[in-house]
Amino acid sequence: MKYILWLLLLVSAQLLAKPVNNSIAFYYSAPMPLAEMTFYSRVVVQPEFVTEHELNWFKERNIAVYAYLSIGESYKKSDYSLTTNPNWNSYISDLTSKQWQQQLNSSAVILKERGFSGLFLDTLDSYQLLDNERYDKLAQQAGLVSIIKDLSLVFKKQLVLNRGFELLPSLQNLATDLVAEGLFSHFNPLDNSYKFTTENDQAWLTAQLKKAQSLGFNVQVIDYAKPDKRLVMAEKIIASGFSAWVTDGHLQTWGTSTISPVPRRVLIPYNSDLKPLIYSTVHLKLATLIEYLGYIPDYIDIAKRELPLVDPSLHAGIVSWTNMGGFYSPSVINWLEASLGTVPQLVVGELPQSAKLLAALGVETLNSSPPGPYELNYLAPWLKGESSSSPAITKPYLLKLAPEATTLIDIKAADGSTVVQSAKTKYGAVIVAPWLIDTLPMEGSNWVIDPLTLLTKAMGLPTILAPDTTTESGRRMLTMHIDGDGFTSIAHFEGSPYAAEVIRDDIIKPYKLPITSSIIQADIEPGGIHAKHSKKLEKIARSIFELPYVEVASHTYSHPYFWTALSGRKEIDKEDTDYGFHLDVPGYDTISLEKEITGTINYINERLVPKGKKTVLMLWSGDATPGPDALKIARNAGVLNVNGGNTDVNGDNPSLSHISPIARPEGDLLYQIYAPILNENVYTNLWHGPFYGFKRLTETFEITEKPYRLKPYTIYYHFYSGEVPAGLDALKHNIDYVLQRPNTPVYLSHYAKIAKDFYFSALAKNSKGDWLFSSKKIRTLRIPSDFDIANISQSDGVLGVTQQGDYVHTIEGISRISFDHSQKDIAPYLASANVVIDTWQVNGPVSFKAWIPATLDLVNAHSCQFISHMGKSYKGITRGKLTHFKLPAGEFLGYLNCTGVAK
Repeated sequence: MKYILWLLLLVSAQLLAKPVNNSIAFYYSAPMPLAEMTFYSRVVVQPEFVTEHELNWFKERNIAVYAYLSIGESYKKSDYSLTTNPNWNSYISDLTSKQWQQQLNSSAVILKERGFSGLFLDTLDSYQLLDNERYDKLAQQAGLVSIIKDLSLVFKKQLVLNRGFELLPSLQNLATDLVAEGLFSHFNPLDNSYKFTTENDQAWLTAQLKKAQSLGFNVQVIDYAKPDKRLVMAEKIIASGFSAWVTDGHLQTWGTSTISPVPRRVLIPYNSDLKPLIYSTVHLKLATLIEYLGYIPDYIDIAKRELPLVDPSLHAGIVSWTNMGGFYSPSVINWLEASLGTVPQLVVGELPQSAKLLAALGVETLNSSPPGPYELNYLAPWLKGESSSSPAITKPYLLKLAPEATTLIDIKAADGSTVVQSAKTKYGAVIVAPWLIDTLPMEGSNWVIDPLTLLTKAMGLPTILAPDTTTESGRRMLTMHIDGDGFTSIAHFEGSPYAAEVIRDDIIKPYKLPITSSIIQADIEPGGIHAKHSKKLEKIARSIFELPYVEVASHTYSHPYFWTALSGRKEIDKEDTDYGFHLDVPGYDTISLEKEITGTINYINERLVPKGKKTVLMLWSGDATPGPDALKIARNAGVLNVNGGNTDVNGDNPSLSHISPIARPEGDLLYQIYAPILNENVYTNLWHGPFYGFKRLTETFEITEKPYRLKPYTIYYHFYSGEVPAGLDALKHNIDYVLQRPNTPVYLSHYAKIAKDFYFSALAKNSKGDWLFSSKKIRTLRIPSDFDIANISQSDGVLGVTQQGDYVHTIEGISRISFDHSQKDIAPYLASANVVIDTWQVNGPVSFKAWIPATLDLVNAHSCQFISHMGKSYKGITRGKLTHFKLPAGEFLGYLNCTGVAK
């Protein structure tokens, strides 16, 4: 009975945890702003702009997607065209035409089959533009009703009507919603202007909308305004009794309803014909810091698509970083010039040949060249980076300061004149090479300037709440995963066991931490490289995969070394390699992506895993640089993917330039998730020694924690770490180091889902200044130091905040974070825990997973206790505001009871 009651409370808590915005969002452009769309339960789009995988993405999040369908007009002239609509250069259709009716119905059936949830029916009033003397409008009305009846059958009444007021009584049971434009403002397509609606027209339209409501239609108003005016107008619409959407006249920028979007996307143009994204400096170096600040690097490959309309509701800025003069084509320059003043810009490295753009960002070309040598004259103190000395100045950019600009860096010429190298204005900033990253032989690279202040103080990106991929329940995440290399190596221990047996018995079993383990199929399969020992090797693999704390991954069939060649990004001559393109598998000469990915997943699932388990991850091998084809195959196989990246920073060179971003997009919602931190290979000289070198991983942990937590704890290694005592000792050293510090152990798949969702989470603000956060997988927001501490009592969908106020914990769906302290924060809340929380409600259901004995710290919880669904209670120890709880490892299902606190 207690368990049933707990389940009922759990369902009610989950329902309460997902507030829904009643407005329908409209967007008629591409690509879809998927992250921002998660604030809405219904969206209307142009169907040709949505891909199959985007429709699946919406379905996974229970977002209903309505396709735009024009009923009364077409942009193509045909036999059923009656006349033109000069406002939109379109043709008004004959609604009585059987051919037109059949075409609309066929279109609806196709849209239904594609996966759309409903239709938005536009141009319902177009027939009213027809000449009364030439056309029978009553017949047109009858044709319109007939069309809508047919469409209603196809989509089971899931239709949204655009006006059609005179026919509403006839359409009452055929559609659910009605939308009308222009209650307080309207758009004139002839001159692209916004006009206020007259009071008489407002009164007439309001009456029509109220009538529609009385007939049972949900009513929404679409009005038009510039971004900074939209929230006020939306509130005015809502005050009139209707849902609201305020956007631009073409519905091609992201709009506002009860909330205003917080733009997170930083547009980064690049040209894959000149250099693939995976090798570009802006991705390898700067993207890490863009993501840390909470922003999404939005890469635009100008070789494959047009530069987008810059939308200040979605886009926070533009970063243009290239070392190639050929990058700046006229189209790129025109786009950058046209975007001045819309969002802040940062131009880095090579400069475009645009006097207008450069002057706007603070520099102008000198008319004469001052003589060298040159030396640093000034570098803004707040911009100084990691490098202890100035880079070599051999061929500087010869620039002077533009009017109304501020110098950030300048150098002095031999004649005493100054030459500007970096400047800022209200439009953004410019900084030229070599004042970015200084690369020294044998010493790695260093930032000459501070990349974070470059983005914030110089460029002008605002401080925002940052969706976080490093922290769970207030503590730094711990992930562990093993590549299959060395599984069959004979270890230097008594009895000559396989290295896989040593890792199983000395690491995996004793620690019982969540770990992701993989195999290379050709290494252990019958008929493979070690065919004679396959039976025993497969048995060892099964014994690892059957452990309850091990999740299953593939490390490919033959361990390809050069995915960059397989993707066509770089040609590699087999003769120039030390070990060919892959392991020397008998009879396997040509790499098959299907065999490497799908084939090995099927092999593992059919032969190696116990009932109830399956392969969940693909761990890339070799250079770990898969292209789109490999990522598609992995997605089609239903697995996540991890590995690659270059986070190998250590104490010899503790530079932010050696820390990779979270992931790399490859189009069509494909992402390669990088390993947060690299494996023992880079610490042991490619396993040539010293074999204890992996102990230096703790240096990486410390550098990626302070001053900025950039990565979770990640212990990533190969089975060959079990070959020698020094390698095994290094593993234990690293695990013990983490366990002595606050951490939350999670599966690598858990991290991979969070990492990918970074690019699909969204922020918004309401009229009170509260922040709203929408995410399917991310549960943590990092609060910048210049923010106040969150008030949990005044927030919704928030579990708590750390004592330092730097991380706030949320639930799945939409959370509202308040920083209003007009009322005291006295309700119990979570400060931190070493568990992954599924459900959390004060005086309600709580469920979580604890891989090790659970420790939870709560604030304002001296009267609280955890009660399991079996009735066992756990009280805490209170010191000051903090109450510390200890619970057993495992799954906890139960309640958090706090006496004297309302639900």
